[in-house]
Amino acid sequence: MTPMFFGYGTRRLFGVYTPARGTGAQARAVVLCHPWGQEYLRAHRSMKQLATMLSQAGCHVLRFDYFGTGDSSGVMVDADLGGWVDDVEAAVQEIQDTSGASRVTVIGLRLGATLGAIAAARQIDGIDAVVLWDPVVSGSSYLRELLNTDSWTAAGPVPPPPRASLPGGGHEVLGFALTAGMERELRCLELVPLVCELPSRLLALATGPLPEAGALRRALQARPGGACDIEEIPALPAWLEDRNTGAGAMPLAAMQRIVQWMQ
Repeated sequence: MTPMFFGYGTRRLFGVYTPARGTGAQARAVVLCHPWGQEYLRAHRSMKQLATMLSQAGCHVLRFDYFGTGDSSGVMVDADLGGWVDDVEAAVQEIQDTSGASRVTVIGLRLGATLGAIAAARQIDGIDAVVLWDPVVSGSSYLRELLNTDSWTAAGPVPPPPRASLPGGGHEVLGFALTAGMERELRCLELVPLVCELPSRLLALATGPLPEAGALRRALQARPGGACDIEEIPALPAWLEDRNTGAGAMPLAAMQRIVQWMQ
């Protein structure tokens, strides 16, 4: 693994590059798009393990932090969804430059899946496959989860503690700033209209109940020339807290399916 910074100007992004093992120059490249907030922290070890598994299967992998999050530059109050989609595009260009691979698969979890889908729908050069892992189908539904049930665990919801308001509007969600601007963007975020614009090679994966699954399934099945369905692999989700460990679970069956699909 090679820690690195990439991007431009003051928008420097932190990433970790894991090269393909035992393969030639024609290996595929993968960009992993993380969830946001506490879901990022809970799913971190699963995303790291997935990167290792993909590398062992012959893929170059880049996982990274969006602007204003993790070890990237900036602060969350200056971040926005449009900028994070730009960050996905920058990560795609970086993995192409670093690995020499021309074909890139974007694999996203939760909000990362939706951001990756938006980037792919832009028909960015090189993105020819997408994995939607427990995607956020509706931003307004996702926002209700964040604001009404602040702490989710694998065993179910925990009522939220008192929440601080942010200067200029917005809320603090388990230690992460959710600005008023980000709230407005999330209310407008919809995955279903993007489905017909995604590459023909597409995997949609759910480890548990998926809000708005019916609408997403109908859109996937109606894709011209690339119809698919939501594959259900029941498991404790990577992005929910396990009360016994305080971290997210490791849904190995789901990760193994992603690796298998890549081959």
